[in-house]
Amino acid sequence: MSDVAAASGRWLGTFQAVLVTAWAGSLWTVCFLVAPQLFATLPERAWAGQMAGRLFHLQTWLGVVLAVALLGVLAARRLLPAHRGVLWIILLMAGAPLASELVLGPMMEQARAAGDMAAFGRLHGVSAVAFFSACLGGLALVWRLNRPAA
Repeated sequence: MSDVAAASGRWLGTFQAVLVTAWAGSLWTVCFLVAPQLFATLPERAWAGQMAGRLFHLQTWLGVVLAVALLGVLAARRLLPAHRGVLWIILLMAGAPLASELVLGPMMEQARAAGDMAAFGRLHGVSAVAFFSACLGGLALVWRLNRPAA
């Protein structure tokens, strides 16, 4: 391998690590630190809910962008064929929050507008499972992509 190709491979490997770290770290921070603290510290639950909802919205779209970038890096490094499991983890991490945003979000808004807080609560629970699944996917992704080569 030429020096240029080796340097390019190292750069892409480092960029891949940064993408995975940014994605998993931001997801864990929003889900496990920021959102719970909003509800613990803001005087109105409605404000906390609005802020948390906005942060989950931003986290969803950040995840989509980072998933595309990470897939691009894996493709450039020719690692996708050997890492099918990683591909599925990436799709889970991007897809679960995206499904929550595009499908569950409008349904939760309808339930809230109708005053059906029981339905809202059920949908919110499903959304929480979607984000928790993405968080577990982040753990799996960090684990899988940071193993030493065999």
